Parts: sequence; C-alpha cells; structure tokens
Amino acid sequence: MIHNLPQTPAFRDERPDSPISEIALRIVVELEGWDLYIVGTATLIAGNLAITARHVLDYVFQKFGTKRKSDKYSEIDGYALRLYQVLPGPEYRVWNVHSAWLCPTDIAILHLGLWQTTLPEETVEWKQPRLRALPPPTGRKVIAFGYRESKVSVTEDTAGTHHIEINDRPTTSIGEIKQIYPSGRDAALLPFPCYEIEARFDPGMSGGIVIDENGVLCGLICASLKTSDPTAPPISYVATLWPLLTTVISANRGDRYPKNANYPMIDLARDGLISVVDIEHLNFPPFDTAYIP
Repeated sequence: MIHNLPQTPAFRDERPDSPISEIALRIVVELEGWDLYIVGTATLIAGNLAITARHVLDYVFQKFGTKRKSDKYSEIDGYALRLYQVLPGPEYRVWNVHSAWLCPTDIAILHLGLWQTTLPEETVEWKQPRLRALPPPTGRKVIAFGYRESKVSVTEDTAGTHHIEINDRPTTSIGEIKQIYPSGRDAALLPFPCYEIEARFDPGMSGGIVIDENGVLCGLICASLKTSDPTAPPISYVATLWPLLTTVISANRGDRYPKNANYPMIDLARDGLISVVDIEHLNFPPFDTAYIP
C-alpha cells in the first residue's frame, strides 16, 4: 500500500526529475519553423506503446488538420506529433508518434519510434506499469499525475543548433473515488465507462496517469467540472481502462508474432507483453467471446 495519503484532496507540484516522469510524457505538436505546442500528457504502458486521452488527439486533429486516406485511416500533414520524455540527469528522449488507434472511450493508443535522444548508445529499458482494467471500489483514493501550465520555447545559437526549453508544472492530484459509472455518466459529456473522484484536474493534465493505492495504473485523466463556488470540493473524472483492451491495433510485437497483423489489445496481456492485474475478472462481453479479425 502507498502510505501517508492525505485525508482531504491534495493538489501539489512535483520535482521535474520525479521518477514518474519516466512513464509520464509531454505530448508536443511540432510545426515547421520550430513552432512547438504542448497539448497534453501521455503514459507509457509497454515497449513503443503509450496511451493518452482521446480528446487530446481530437483537439490536435481539429486544430492542425489531417488528410483522409480511406474510410478508416487519416494521416497528419505539415506537422509532427511527438512525446518528450525527461529522465533523471536530466537526459531526454523524443519519440515520434507513428500510428494512433482511437478507443471506444476517451483513450487513444500511440505507437512510438525513437526520434532523438541524449543517450544514443543506451539500450532502452522500458518501464512497464501494471494495469487495472476495472476501477477501484468507491471510497478508495487514487493518485493522478500530469503536466499543466506548459510552455515551450526554441532558441538558435550561432552554429545554427536549436535548443528546446520546456517550462511546466508536473503535478500530482490525490482524491477519493465517489461514484463509478460502468457504462457512462451521461449521453453527451461522458458516455463511456468512467468514475468520479474528489480531486482537481487542470488543463494539460489530460491523458495523465491515474494509479491506485497499490501503485497500479487504473485510469487516465479525463475531465473536470468547474464551479463558481470556491468552497465546493473539486470533482473530476477518470476514464476506465477496460475498453482499451477491446481496441484492435497492428503494432508489431516482435519476431515471434506475425508482422502487421491486426489483434485486440487484450492479446498483449494474454501474451505477457503488458500486465493486467485483474484480467481474470474480465468475464463479460466482449471478453467472453472469441476474437474474430
């Protein structure tokens, strides 16, 4: 168990070199001319795979555009979507988002490839958090993490080398689960499995990690309700993870598996490529039927 959690909601800044920054990455849109925007937070879950809030990608596509390739596929053009990872040191890795799959909830899966790093000779050792597909019970506390008030600037030295400086506030928010919505809270704002917590989420934290009292990833930062009453407790929402496992992707899984094959994310759990601690409890549709590609 994680001890010394506060009895009331807590919202506090963390150090930029906090260990959680190894799996909590900044999502950056890079336009031509070194014009950069930080749009949210992503969470690494396995080798070359990360997840974020689907509404973060929706915002990127609406603001910066896409080109439709077919009924199912679109591609970005004129900009790059990248994840910035800060390691102790500090050292840096920048990942290209090569593909993205949108889940039937407020979650998107990102397939990554290394673009630049300050450690070119280093072998990447992936930090793989354990996942919890179903939400913890009401009354339990959860800990959320994301980046807020993010700003990025680029300078060029006399040799023509560009230097990127990121300033933001890595933030932890802690609160208690108040209500669970197995099928969604409403038909408009939150029509997908989620749960309500008494905690504060700020813009930029969307897609950030939410962990339970045992340190298991149990959701993604999704939404927050604003109120004009300064004395009212903060109310926010977390996207439940189980719909993630029903999403069909095609990320290559290594030499033991077919290349460019379609498969549901739950196959990664069945093959031990991701760890889902409550997989034995997923005995409801669509998990109780065979997958047909």
